[in-house]
Amino acid sequence: MKRNAWFALPLPSPRRLACVAPLVFAAAAAHAATDWVDTHTKAFLTGPQLMARSVAPSLELAAGETTNVVVSLRLRNAAQLKQLARDVNRPGSAHYRQYLTHEQFLANYAPTDAQVKSVVDYLHKSGFTNVEVAPNRLLVSASGTAGTVKAAFNTSLVHFEYAGRSGFANTSTAQVPRALGDVVGSVLGLQSVARARPMLRIGNVAKPQALAAGTATGHYPKEFPGLYNATGVPTAAGVTVGIITIGGVSQTLQDLKQFTSSNGYGTVTTQTVKTNGTGGSYSDDQDGQGEWDLDSQSIVGSAGGQVGKLVFYMADLNAAGNTGLTQAFNRAVSDNTAKVINVSLGWCETDADADGTLDAEEQIFTTAAAQGQTFSVSSGDEGVYECNNRGYPDGSNYTVSWPASSPHVLAIGGTTLYTTSAGAFSNETVWNEGLDSNGKLWATGGGVSTILPAPSWQSGSNRQLPDVAFDAAQSTGAYIYNYGQLQQIGGTSLAAPIFTGFWARLLAANGTGLGFPAANFYADIPSHPSLVRYDVVSGNNGYQGYGYKAGTGWDLTTGFGSLNIANLNQLIKSGGF
Repeated sequence: MKRNAWFALPLPSPRRLACVAPLVFAAAAAHAATDWVDTHTKAFLTGPQLMARSVAPSLELAAGETTNVVVSLRLRNAAQLKQLARDVNRPGSAHYRQYLTHEQFLANYAPTDAQVKSVVDYLHKSGFTNVEVAPNRLLVSASGTAGTVKAAFNTSLVHFEYAGRSGFANTSTAQVPRALGDVVGSVLGLQSVARARPMLRIGNVAKPQALAAGTATGHYPKEFPGLYNATGVPTAAGVTVGIITIGGVSQTLQDLKQFTSSNGYGTVTTQTVKTNGTGGSYSDDQDGQGEWDLDSQSIVGSAGGQVGKLVFYMADLNAAGNTGLTQAFNRAVSDNTAKVINVSLGWCETDADADGTLDAEEQIFTTAAAQGQTFSVSSGDEGVYECNNRGYPDGSNYTVSWPASSPHVLAIGGTTLYTTSAGAFSNETVWNEGLDSNGKLWATGGGVSTILPAPSWQSGSNRQLPDVAFDAAQSTGAYIYNYGQLQQIGGTSLAAPIFTGFWARLLAANGTGLGFPAANFYADIPSHPSLVRYDVVSGNNGYQGYGYKAGTGWDLTTGFGSLNIANLNQLIKSGGF
């Protein structure tokens, strides 16, 4: 697979500086008079990394080098919002299905106008320009330089080269004056060496293979409703579905028209949203088009050929680090028009924690759950090695993908889907296609977060994933139009939009007030085994004896397995969900 421009460069898991390099002392000395407090943005380049590369002051970014930032502001009443996100989605609660509105969020949980003004004024005073505030007041973006970053946040940015590629990263924790300590949560955009990437595997259309487990063959997206027993459920007509992308989708819209025409579907209403205020680049990125094609065509096919609207929330292609994605997530939540949003992207959880992205986006996902929105997120394609050189086996050193590890999203894992000789559903195993020619593992992501606590609906101390799973193997993947040509594409980037399309159908059949369903899945699936299309009990997501193994019931490879959509619909209609 070709690595996209935003693919992560392999790095050890970042941690707070154990020793401080000389240039960091210089930065601190320059601001000794200020009473600084830490934000959630830690040093992305650690002391050992700096020392190993003989970092010298000459490697520091020139003061005038352009560096844009996004400042994440802290929620007010954060604990109350988290409780509300639980209560509105929990039957029996006095707040059940009393979802938060945008106006209520602004009144009770968003930073106040005065808090926002204090940050905006500080950015202007520090030399930033083009300062813009998100509609829900959670994010403030600004254009600056390495010099303004150093002045405003007391950290230096250094050039960083790895595997022949160059970028920059901060060498110490980003800080703000104490007066802003209770307002600013994290400062995003201070590193460009680790970025989210699509979770897909592209190949040529392959011939069916008759194996002991059944026939492994590709599928047209229109086949997935039959395979997962969704054909008796109404289509998703009238339901707005969100898709998060990086860059533009003009080619994707052309391919979608070819897909709908070839399958006898009506024209799909679409909308594109630029999510970086008045700035940003939204041109098509050739390497990313296969992902947005996979998302849109798989959603429409799984939805029965009809959706009310597909809204593409486009992240700024050139945004530093993952700031563009954070803004895209936030816009989808602030708009609150799509009750199900597809995210076929992810990156190392510990990287996301280190640069402050996890803290910023977890606030956004918590708000989404309180508003009754469901983010359907790919669990990862690197098995248990998300942070380990992006899928290269590393024994028992297991890691997971962000944002799939958020307790306020649904993490969708991957299976290998086998059919009978007649093309009917047969069974599924854990998606694990082993190592490619470069030694990278291709398998469903799954495991235990090292950062986030378990939600109320899961046992254990930390968040575990995935929650459910659908077809993801490239050998059994979807036939997708990409630049007008059919390709066979797999990865958990297929599994997530399959679920997204199915959930959109369930919203159409039962009303968009179904909310975020995780708690109900964990409460109802164990007592209603008919909700499971197939309990995946064979396979693992590691290599040479490492990784997690599938078993009866929920497990760390495919969650509960795949869902029987018609049976789930009947349970919802009966009031038992």
